[in-house]
This record gives sequence, C-alpha cells and structure tokens, in this order.
Amino acid sequence: MIMPNKNIKLEYSLLNCGAIILENLQEIDTISSLWEKARLTETMVNYEKFVLTMDYLFLIGVIRMDNGMIVRCRND
Repeated sequence: MIMPNKNIKLEYSLLNCGAIILENLQEIDTISSLWEKARLTETMVNYEKFVLTMDYLFLIGVIRMDNGMIVRCRND
C-alpha cells in the first residue's frame, strides 16, 4: 500500500498520495484545508486514505504538528 507493486498502481500508493499532499502544503496549513485541496484529485479516494497518508508523512519526518497546524519540515 505504501509502495506501488503489481496489485497497487503508482497513483494509488501512499507514496504518490504523499506527493500530492506535499505539493499542496507549501509552509503551514490546517488539516481541513489540506483535505479540501487533496480530495479534488482522483487518487485521494477517501478521508481514510488521506489520514493514512498524513500518518506516513509524519512517520518519515516530512511533516510535523505545531500548535494545531501542519508544518512541512525542511532539510536546509
């Protein structure tokens, strides 16, 4: 589910969904605002997939929570 394989196409993997979310998250945003942006794409099929993708991005250290806002981590 995270990586594409013979059963999961690239566009439906969490890897691709994470790229969609990161594309919409420039600096700081709310969960609800990110969901509104991401759900317009056909690959973000439901809110559960969105939450799993957010969990994945948090676990690999790409996003973090700061006072209720989602912040994109930068490697400067």
